[in-house]
Amino acid sequence: MTTRYIFLAAILLSVLAVGAYGWLGGFRPAAVALETTATPVFLAGQAYAGSAQGDGFGPLFRRAKQVLDQGRLPGAALANLYYNNPETAHDTVRAFIGLAVADTLRPLPAGLRYRLVPAGQRVVAARVAGVSYLLSPNKLYPAALDLVKAQKLTPRNFYLERFGPGETAEVWIGVK
Repeated sequence: MTTRYIFLAAILLSVLAVGAYGWLGGFRPAAVALETTATPVFLAGQAYAGSAQGDGFGPLFRRAKQVLDQGRLPGAALANLYYNNPETAHDTVRAFIGLAVADTLRPLPAGLRYRLVPAGQRVVAARVAGVSYLLSPNKLYPAALDLVKAQKLTPRNFYLERFGPGETAEVWIGVK
């Protein structure tokens, strides 16, 4: 009798998990293309170098979200620029964590700096809409890396993530 209830509970939990995954947009595919960027990307944030598990890494994301929520930089979206692949660098991260902004004309909140990603970058761009930012990196990176492998491209140490309004997200992986 108890095994039947355990079995029913397992089925119910599985259905709920699949439903939550679908509700968060987990079944939506990413669109991937090889592109050359047409316009520069302006970032406002803070640089980081160290362990991804380090005490200073997480607060940078929270600070970027706080600035975004305060609305001090209109039209901004969460964005992160990575200068190395943490998987191959043994969990050591070199990054710029912050926001993508429209221009560099506004004064920044204390501690933030501007960074420019120039136009003309050759990238594999992966984009998805309607997917929670919690799930989108796990959809975008594999899709982009699959295209890099399929076209036998050489990746550079350049990874740009942007998480915009309406649960739109994109990843650029620089290629040679």
